[in-house]
Amino acid sequence: MGVLCAGLSMLFTACKKSAEPSPSRTIWYILYTKEDFASVKDTIRFRLRMQTTGTTGRVLLDSSIAPMKVSEIPDSLHRLVFTKNVPPGHEHDNLVVGFIYDIDNVGESWFLDSSTAGQRTKTVEYSFR
Repeated sequence: MGVLCAGLSMLFTACKKSAEPSPSRTIWYILYTKEDFASVKDTIRFRLRMQTTGTTGRVLLDSSIAPMKVSEIPDSLHRLVFTKNVPPGHEHDNLVVGFIYDIDNVGESWFLDSSTAGQRTKTVEYSFR
């Protein structure tokens, strides 16, 4: 009798349907340079950025990459590649994605692009100059 009850219990719990997950949305961040910065020893700090658009844009990702010398930015054959998923609930938002960077004694700059609502994948490819 116990086996029958356990079997029926498993049958009914196994048949429960779960809600369909939202389709995932992925942003690829690619960083490299084609320039020769061998003599530039200043430190640069890159951050990956993802935020919603508009005047009240919400920051979804602001992730630092380890600081490096400008001369250490890899060439295109050794590029840095980061894959980030858009957080749940923002799969259908228009986004601003890209890199923000600071160079010591120089200042802050950025390379930003857009990812439109419904775009399942976006590649942000930045050749630093």
